[in-house]
Amino acid sequence: MKTTVSSKRSSKPSRALRRGLIVLVTLLAGCGHSGARSNPPGAFAHHAAEPAWGSAAERDLQAAVRQALSPALARSYDWSCAIVAADGTQLYDDRSAHAVVPASAQKLIVADAVLTRLGPAYRFHTLFAAASAPRDGTIAGDLWMAGSGDPSLRSDDLRRGVAKLRLAGIRAVTGGVAVDGSALSGAELNPHWNPGDVNEDFMAAISGISIDEDTVEFRIAGTSAGQPAQVRIKPQSSAVRYYGTIMTGYADDVIVAAMGTPNVFRISGTIPPAVRETFYLPVHGIAQYAGIVLTRFVREAKIAVGRGPSVRRIPRDAIVLWDHPSPALTQLVRHMMIFSDNHFAEQFLRVLGGFESGGVADDAHGLAAERRVLRAQNVPAPGLHVVDGSGLANVNRIAAITLARILAHEDLFPLLARGGLDGTLKRYHFDQARGRVRAKSGHLATVSSLAGYVETRRHGRVVFVFLINGPPDAADSAIVAAVDRIAQR
Repeated sequence: MKTTVSSKRSSKPSRALRRGLIVLVTLLAGCGHSGARSNPPGAFAHHAAEPAWGSAAERDLQAAVRQALSPALARSYDWSCAIVAADGTQLYDDRSAHAVVPASAQKLIVADAVLTRLGPAYRFHTLFAAASAPRDGTIAGDLWMAGSGDPSLRSDDLRRGVAKLRLAGIRAVTGGVAVDGSALSGAELNPHWNPGDVNEDFMAAISGISIDEDTVEFRIAGTSAGQPAQVRIKPQSSAVRYYGTIMTGYADDVIVAAMGTPNVFRISGTIPPAVRETFYLPVHGIAQYAGIVLTRFVREAKIAVGRGPSVRRIPRDAIVLWDHPSPALTQLVRHMMIFSDNHFAEQFLRVLGGFESGGVADDAHGLAAERRVLRAQNVPAPGLHVVDGSGLANVNRIAAITLARILAHEDLFPLLARGGLDGTLKRYHFDQARGRVRAKSGHLATVSSLAGYVETRRHGRVVFVFLINGPPDAADSAIVAAVDRIAQR
């Protein structure tokens, strides 16, 4: 029986921000990725030569960074660090070719690869279709839903799609809802991930048809002291069941936990009166789950359905009734980088595998596609060993020089979080670098990483990568200090 607690303190902020702000990220992405993919190796992708560093300036930088990092490295068991100038010169090298656990800084690899292979303007499409054109308001046979791996698809999008069917005059489906999730292959969960995280929203299923990042919302609201709290799930469906009671009281210790049976949850604890909290729990068997959810939406729209949902491939000659495009890929990648969205990274990795000629949309082919992109860009990959797209697995190993050369080769600057201002970098307290740094952070239990760009005072923009395996508290503060020291130069 699985009883790991899904805490609002860990899951609520991340998932709520990701869902609520993806639209904002989309609107802001007008300054996003340019789409240029053919930069010479070594030099930066984005602007003209900056003032040369010179040997004295290099020694000063190296001493300052070494001093800033020394307290953390003294307590760490492994690390890899690099700084690269705008002209491609490596300014700082502390085991930069030594591969270590990268955590979420690894997402730079899948971001680079997916933008290179698919292009910044690429869009995913989710379709409603039928075997033949509707007649007299009736779809003869099944209503198909076919996905393409869109990580941003929401259940509200499907509800709006059903409303368009109703508006177009559809009143009946003689068959049922049939879901085709075959766009992606492989197990829903990567076998290298920690099974203890199965109750956490950051370890959601990977699927060809993905809804709400393959999670369900539990909305808990306190009522009157001594009375049961109000519990609602979104989207409502018979696919998700729960048991137990949450009482209204003066403590705040709500538990929503996954059980041994997929999509069955136990609730318990107490919530204060008038307090509202939202929890996001992973669901499984996604294609069948999506079919149940969509069937409910169809029936709620007063469209009759002849039978229950099924999971089957869509006919090649199906008639498209509704086509939902995702935001442009560059906007989705920006969302992934700013909020460190694991689900987006894993979906991207498998899409990469399927995009290759003759490839299969699974992890193995996606990882092979990443390596081909690195080779084509002449990016060194000493000791590279990765098993997922997000960096969630502890067995991943990447050298700092690999990430540094990706950042130097590709202008990912507009797609990264601003230090101290947004996303996963909002709580980083930079001083000299505040407003002048954009980066991708990464954390596991004993891993702290930060990789990105910072504008120096006299030498323009430089790339930095700090991957430290050890106590995270000391490492985070040391990395911030090091970036501030770079910004001063």
